[in-house]
Amino acid sequence: MTDREMVELFIKRDENAIKILEQQYKNYCIAIGERILGSMEDTEECWNDVLERTWNAIPPAEPENLKLYVGRIMRNTALKMLDSQKAKKRDGGIFLQLDELSECITAPLFEHPADSIALRDFMNGFIRNLSDEKREIFVRRYWFCEAVNEIAEKLGYSENKVSMILFRIRKRLKKELEKEDLDI
Repeated sequence: MTDREMVELFIKRDENAIKILEQQYKNYCIAIGERILGSMEDTEECWNDVLERTWNAIPPAEPENLKLYVGRIMRNTALKMLDSQKAKKRDGGIFLQLDELSECITAPLFEHPADSIALRDFMNGFIRNLSDEKREIFVRRYWFCEAVNEIAEKLGYSENKVSMILFRIRKRLKKELEKEDLDI
């Protein structure tokens, strides 16, 4: 079933939409949640929230790419859960990725709505201008929270190569943020 057909089921309030969504995108979303939370139990709880939030969001939303739409909901839900747990320990999970990006983005994110909009627009342009290879590595690391060794394995690269590419992207990101006077 296509994304458009599934969205139409949501718009019609057909409960089969939830079952089909679960069949097609649950594993994808569970992988995102587990990378962020490190706990299958918490991830399953987030998945249930994703189903409810998707049901409540469509309509009025009518996403063209349902997979990315529910993936974003899962990611945001997992990050909110992580935040609410007020995890203090550094387990090499999401905190490591955030530490890496803190080299470039130093101020608290989303402190001021205008800052978050400017940063979002800048980041969209920055990512769009990366080569396909670099974009995939960057997104896998900082959006999907994949470990360097996972990325290397999936792309057939050495861990050192992936780490070096990420280092150079962060260095370029910092330079461009400063150039745009967005040293946020």
